[in-house]
Amino acid sequence: MKTNAIKKLLILPLLLLAGTLVAQPPAAMPFQAVAKDNVGNPAKNRKVFVKVALIQGRINGTRVWNESFETTTNEDGIYTVNIGLGSIAATQPARTLGDLDWANGPFFVNVQIAVSPSIPASWWVAANNYVDIGTNQLMSVPYALFAGNASVTNVNTSITAGPKNTFLVTDSLGNVNWALPQAANQTVTNVTNFSLTTSTGNNLSIQPNTTAVVDVQVVGVMPGDPIVVTAQGDYRNWAVYNAWVSVAGTVKIRFANFTEQPVDVKGSEYKIIVIK
Repeated sequence: MKTNAIKKLLILPLLLLAGTLVAQPPAAMPFQAVAKDNVGNPAKNRKVFVKVALIQGRINGTRVWNESFETTTNEDGIYTVNIGLGSIAATQPARTLGDLDWANGPFFVNVQIAVSPSIPASWWVAANNYVDIGTNQLMSVPYALFAGNASVTNVNTSITAGPKNTFLVTDSLGNVNWALPQAANQTVTNVTNFSLTTSTGNNLSIQPNTTAVVDVQVVGVMPGDPIVVTAQGDYRNWAVYNAWVSVAGTVKIRFANFTEQPVDVKGSEYKIIVIK
């Protein structure tokens, strides 16, 4: 029987990839996540297979980068890959991340993963067990790669100090300017004390050792918007392991119950953070 372990995953700093860019060749973006089994326990010391795609323009736009990895989780179920240093097809036009047109965004990251069974099985094949764990927008382009493709012609220009909280940036024509980071132009919305309802309109009660998906109406959210759900306390019997925008105005949250008894979850116990 095929394992469902790969469906229990926590994506850690996906939205921070650009902020941890390695500036010197070989260019790469570190990515780290926690793999969990089907009852929420870390899938430790397990072989994992990861596929990463970079998508340009929109969330379902052109896939300009595809690569794959094979690695192993540690004692805590954590695995790490460096996006840009995986295996790529010989026919892929871009050979390094520096070959991408970072000036022509936005860019999105899609991750798929397959976690091998704890007991090796001859029938298990990674290609048949990949699960798509989400697509998220890079909130700022990898500036080091972008600048690496620029032809700077005015480096002798006298540059005065810029406004507070700005960065000195160079465009592809060599023009140097002070600019706010893209993150400074983002709006962050906090949603608290929301109602948790299932598709049948009932309050959320999660059955033993299973998961439940609820809909939360949030005005203005669109598919592809980064969503973070944070707990207001330490809830040991259940947890959130995924949240996404299914359609405009609706955030879906999947909760998991790790106990042998039903548990009830209240909207006041969580906060939804929407980044646009």
